[in-house]
Amino acid sequence: MVISNGYLMIFAFAMMGCVLTTPLVTHFAGWVGAIDKPDQFRRIHLGAIPRLGGLGLAMGIGAGVLLPHISGWSTRINLNLPDLTHEWSILIAALIVLTVGFIDDTRSLGPRVKLLGQAAAVMALYVGGIRIDRIDVLGLALDLGHPSFQFTALGLPIDLAPASLAVTMFWFLGCMNVWNLIDGMDGLASGVGLLVSGTLTLVAIHNENVEVAILAVSLAGSLAGFLLYNWHPACIFLGDSGALLIGLLIGVVGVQGSLKGPSAISILFPILAMGLPISDTAMAIFRRWVRNLPMSAADRRHVHHLLIGLGLNPRQAALLLYCFSSFLCGAVLLGVALRSEFLALAMGLSGCLAFLVVVTSRRDELANLRGDFNERIARGRQERQAAKLTWEAIQRMELCDSPTAAFAIMERTAEDLGCDRIRIECADAAWGETRVLNDAADGDLSGCGAVFRLSCAKGLSITVGVDLGHDMVLATDIVFRYLQRLGQSLGERLDELAADDEPEPEETAEPWRADAATALAEIETASANRPRVAFPLTFARNLGRRLRFVKRVAPPIAGPAGLARR
Repeated sequence: MVISNGYLMIFAFAMMGCVLTTPLVTHFAGWVGAIDKPDQFRRIHLGAIPRLGGLGLAMGIGAGVLLPHISGWSTRINLNLPDLTHEWSILIAALIVLTVGFIDDTRSLGPRVKLLGQAAAVMALYVGGIRIDRIDVLGLALDLGHPSFQFTALGLPIDLAPASLAVTMFWFLGCMNVWNLIDGMDGLASGVGLLVSGTLTLVAIHNENVEVAILAVSLAGSLAGFLLYNWHPACIFLGDSGALLIGLLIGVVGVQGSLKGPSAISILFPILAMGLPISDTAMAIFRRWVRNLPMSAADRRHVHHLLIGLGLNPRQAALLLYCFSSFLCGAVLLGVALRSEFLALAMGLSGCLAFLVVVTSRRDELANLRGDFNERIARGRQERQAAKLTWEAIQRMELCDSPTAAFAIMERTAEDLGCDRIRIECADAAWGETRVLNDAADGDLSGCGAVFRLSCAKGLSITVGVDLGHDMVLATDIVFRYLQRLGQSLGERLDELAADDEPEPEETAEPWRADAATALAEIETASANRPRVAFPLTFARNLGRRLRFVKRVAPPIAGPAGLARR
């Protein structure tokens, strides 16, 4: 395999373009306010640093791709340069990603808005024909192009396959976000991106895939130029615009290299080349899931934070991570040369596991994760147990025909959840009455407990007070949450029983023959003469239990004293 001088020229164009435009981007970032300030938490740099490096990176890539076409040196490049009109989807997707990243670097966007913008960029690639229609991994071939639907939108014929769209969306969104997550230290994302793009360049040249090789070598040259400014201490950061652009283009190179060319490779090789950001992202997702944190929550548990916590400075940590990424890229090149996916996979996985185990064990991260994982599993078991008891009680409560049975179910379920005592009061706003509906009202509730006041229909309100036991099997917040849901169901059932106990209104004889005004007067008279039924009194007769009225007396108002009396 002989590397053409054309690739070297493209690399030089991209590198010089990024080197010359990055200082201008640095001043522009300060003018628009895209400044990253340290927060003593995740951002470990010392001063305010501009973070619009994606614009300089894009300028370098554009120089590497466009200059060979428009300059007089195109005749000296012994390459079959591709027609750029066929790559319009990559340009549109890159512009969308740069726009989303620019807005996020200057004004900050929410996670959902950023994800929506990334999905729009992926849709542009999919419509342009850059998609995953089949997967060849370890001898297994999966056809994702069927079933498909053909239609026309905006004058463009679109062939939509749901399975292909889902896998393509997952691939590109994953690529963009893994590079965004690893961009947390000076020179880390740009240096690792240089190694990965350089590896994919060699793979594309080996497979005689010219289009992919030109894009990959342009990205590598631009990253090499940007690393001069991004090495510790950094003058400018990639920002979301740069990290998302790197992930998008590496995803394009991986898809195009695995599906096009005289000898396409397995998509497993680009995945192994990105082993460092993928393994760090997988650990972050598992860590946040175990600790019940949002996936967008930031922390200081990434691999570069752990290395700095071990006493390394940013340069030493970056060099160590470069060595690990170089090992994975070497495994990829060895697998491509020997046409052995199993060899590359075995070397890559063993290297990732060994590196993560060594790094995390030095900071007791594995022990903490193991403890958090066991706690989450136990909590999930408690949630299921409480949910089972509560929903069974709600079903029995809906079938009971008397308030006594409903209260007995409430008390029994509270005892099963771990409550020592429960106090239930029922009040009607129309009558101003408060009733204790169980025998635990003789003493005040003490110890660890809670009180829920639930408003139901028709002015009925229920107050549930619980006193938790000393040896709780379930977590306190789980018990409180499910007891509150059970109290709501009790109130709904009391409303239904009260509606059943109300007498039917008296019917007037032959109302259709009476005048409308006369009929209305008769209805009002019947309603006024009908005895008023107190809802709590009906329950008291059904329950046969003690009724306690709480008399509300306004506190006396003290008279004026001193000069105010005059």
